[in-house]
Amino acid sequence: MNKSIVISVLGNDSPGLVKSLSKIIVAHQGQWIESQMASLAGKFAGILRVDLPASEFEGFKQELQNAKQLGLSVLFEEVSENANKEPQNQFEIELIGQDQPGIIHRISSALAQINANVDELESEVIEASMSGEHLFKANIKVHISTEVPASEIRAILEELANELIVDIELLEEDV
Repeated sequence: MNKSIVISVLGNDSPGLVKSLSKIIVAHQGQWIESQMASLAGKFAGILRVDLPASEFEGFKQELQNAKQLGLSVLFEEVSENANKEPQNQFEIELIGQDQPGIIHRISSALAQINANVDELESEVIEASMSGEHLFKANIKVHISTEVPASEIRAILEELANELIVDIELLEEDV
């Protein structure tokens, strides 16, 4: 029987981290299923899902936690399949506007009103080419119950865009 686990890793970035991580997975008959990884400010951060035989789990966990050459902090969480998932629509939200304190809090609060679940959030502060002012830019992928009409989602995002004086575009993704 296989176990599916989600692993988060964080540490100093250095060449070969992914190779070393994948070597440990393969050594325990594991399969790298999916991941998202990034390097930010000299730190390496990643989250990945691995399937491996249940008999290999403890050895894998110990080897990964004790791999001094990786220098990573590691967290493990076993995945349980949720059989009773309600139907969901997927959306992508693109936002750009003047940077301001609390902008992520305001966006996440608006999304919470409609019980949106954030799948991915990428953000950055960039310099506007002509004025040099700081602009906040975000791409957010969410899924929302099919019971929430797209018109309600658009209304909430339009209200937020007006309050924050930003441009927000809502794109429905094909599932």
